[in-house]
Amino acid sequence: MIEKKNLYIANFNCTFSKDKKNEPLLSNFEKILLPAFTQGIIYKNSKTGNEFLFEDVELSLKNGIFVLVGLIVKRTHLEIKTRYNDSGELITTNDLVPSDPFSYFIINLQNHRMALVKNQKGSPTVSDFDKLASHILSTYVREYNNSVSESKLPKPNLNVVTVPHSGKIEEELKKIKKIESAVLRFYPLNGDISTNELFNELREMLDEVDSKTGSTQFNNPQNHRKITEILKDTKGTVRPTLRVIYGNGSKRTLRENDFSESTKIDLDDAAPFHDNMNEISGKVINQPQYNETSEENASIYQRYFSKLEHIFKRKLEEK
Repeated sequence: MIEKKNLYIANFNCTFSKDKKNEPLLSNFEKILLPAFTQGIIYKNSKTGNEFLFEDVELSLKNGIFVLVGLIVKRTHLEIKTRYNDSGELITTNDLVPSDPFSYFIINLQNHRMALVKNQKGSPTVSDFDKLASHILSTYVREYNNSVSESKLPKPNLNVVTVPHSGKIEEELKKIKKIESAVLRFYPLNGDISTNELFNELREMLDEVDSKTGSTQFNNPQNHRKITEILKDTKGTVRPTLRVIYGNGSKRTLRENDFSESTKIDLDDAAPFHDNMNEISGKVINQPQYNETSEENASIYQRYFSKLEHIFKRKLEEK
């Protein structure tokens, strides 16, 4: 049955630390990222008990661009407290029903923009994807390095951040009366070039002090318009956190997900995995947020294109 699904765009920013330098994602795609994503490593959320894992991960070619596609699955249980019995009476129960909702994902390897499509209510989110992918990469590298004495793998540094929508940013900040604090967490970029001079200066300082992450904080900023402009400039390359107060006195913490906006896509639940991935790739090809590519991104992609092509051809031969 064809249903409308929510599609989100995020920045899959992954670098690898080696000799005090940050190598781009594609430099270790074959050695680390691809095998790690296909190992079946599970991440368990200690608070909820839910387990997350990847399924059907593979290198694919969509719209002439190499992409990494797959499913992120959440293993959970639905709690049923009441239900009608065969006599039509409402009775109390304490049943747990297994449920495994999933989301589709596609990572554009030319610019590491990513699309995530939730298959149903309760399907994994971009934040779930971030936690799972970070756990998988760190686990894979740690276990590999523990098994060898030389040629150790570089440490991964991953940040999966939803790309903010300019209209959503303005909509949210118009509602608030006061910004108590605005924190911008930044990290080494994988080929992106920020147009914001502040972000560039802060990232240069990261290299100078040999640090992987940093943040800057504005306390009680009065110029909300300027904060709006800064958030628009991030484009998923900075992780923002705003503590705000509304007109009625209520307080809230706003994060990147609060500034994102989903689009709708029609998918057939009964259709094969690859058919639905084709539908998703056909949808995102028209979205600027998914396709925006810097010159450095394009250059990195071209340097590793032949390796990606070799992996892809080898996969076809194995089928």
